[in-house]
Amino acid sequence: MTQTSNPQPKPRKVRGTGIYLGDGFTFKPSEEGPSSQTNVKTCAGGGKRWTTIGADPSKMISLKSKESSADQYADFVRQFDALTRDLKPKKPVVLPDSLRVVKEQGLECWLDEEKSEMTFTGTIDLSRHSRDWQAEVLRQVQLVVRRLPASERFNKVINNIKNGGTKK
Repeated sequence: MTQTSNPQPKPRKVRGTGIYLGDGFTFKPSEEGPSSQTNVKTCAGGGKRWTTIGADPSKMISLKSKESSADQYADFVRQFDALTRDLKPKKPVVLPDSLRVVKEQGLECWLDEEKSEMTFTGTIDLSRHSRDWQAEVLRQVQLVVRRLPASERFNKVINNIKNGGTKK
């Protein structure tokens, strides 16, 4: 026969209140209650949306981005979009100051009429274009030069700037 020992239970953390009275110490564990969060939704990247309980429930959103992220703003926007996909605005959302006028083949061009600025972003798949990346950059620049004159928004902004419309 094998001898069975009486194993001690593993230690676990418990919330509660500790009270010092003279030389003695007493501990009163808190009662477990329902979670203060309901309808919890999470998304890739660490974002979370939930509804609080209580007299005046609220919707809450928590977004998370690593400090080392190359584009923290984009991380937050992706999470926000994922967490609010099922929420519809009651009236149209105000358009952003900067409007994208080109989005094609890895290239995006944004116009900010208020600042009279144009921003280009290009994405090149280096696994496909490792040897000819310079030719790919040139192709994207040529694409911008061809696409911008066809954009009514671009022409309106350029004409406005030419005529002295928007001042810094």
